[in-house]
Amino acid sequence: MCKKIILIISALGFMGTLMAQQIPMYSQYMFNKMLLNPAVAGSEKDIPVQLAVRQQWLGIENGPSTQLLSAHHYFDRYDMGLGAVLFLDRFGHERKLGVIVNYAYIMNVSKETKLAFGLSLQAFQYQLDYTELIAFDELDPNLYSTHQSKFIPESDFGVYMYHDNYFVGISANQMLGLPIKIGGEEIQMTKLVRHFNLIGGYKFQLNTEFELEPSILAKSSFKAPSQLDVNLKGIYQKNYWIGASYRTAGDVVAMLGMRFNEFDFGIATDFATSDIAAYQTGSFEIMMAYHIPVKRYKGVSSF
Repeated sequence: MCKKIILIISALGFMGTLMAQQIPMYSQYMFNKMLLNPAVAGSEKDIPVQLAVRQQWLGIENGPSTQLLSAHHYFDRYDMGLGAVLFLDRFGHERKLGVIVNYAYIMNVSKETKLAFGLSLQAFQYQLDYTELIAFDELDPNLYSTHQSKFIPESDFGVYMYHDNYFVGISANQMLGLPIKIGGEEIQMTKLVRHFNLIGGYKFQLNTEFELEPSILAKSSFKAPSQLDVNLKGIYQKNYWIGASYRTAGDVVAMLGMRFNEFDFGIATDFATSDIAAYQTGSFEIMMAYHIPVKRYKGVSSF
């Protein structure tokens, strides 16, 4: 019985909270939109290789954390983009380790505008570590097993249109929506649900040195409260940026970054304004990217 109760809690924890979304949260996704939409693969003029680390809810032990490594490239001979993401998510006694492979077919809408259709295949191992739990009954023999895991396949789909000055895309994550079973026949966990993202932004050239880029991200699973991010980024000499975001879920985000030669460095800090603010001191996220130079191709940059 104890194990079943713990597994029920795990099912809720896998969603973050009872009403939370199952997709990891990022603050600097505007620098790596492929995390939201597989059709973004191949949209850059070079090969961006990005490492990102996010720690959420500082002050709460074993709060959500994410580490990822990603890269993508445009193959002009085949009008396609290919990308990959390696990721590790942790939250309490839960762990997700997996890989995502993205494919995008890219076509010309006009001389400087591209339209891409993307599909991803994803596989991850979902693990539960009972040693991180406080048992209701320490003598329960069902708790002698300290680890359980499940291999889960998934798939995403997206459409993305982009230009040097604007971008817009829509995507669906976790399209398969398979159930997760832990413990054999004992309990069936909540199944993965589809998530939908709508992203868009426009870059205004204020003068020869300053650019302003507002953008939005709307997210919904239709099974939990929808969320809207409103972002504003200021860019100086194309190499330095400062930005801010507001999430309707109750977060304010500050961002700062720079580009040095082929390297990008960025940091973001989240400040909660909801009830959880009393129990944690915020979240932080850092990202580093190296843009491998390639010969100029038919695509356009979305930076």
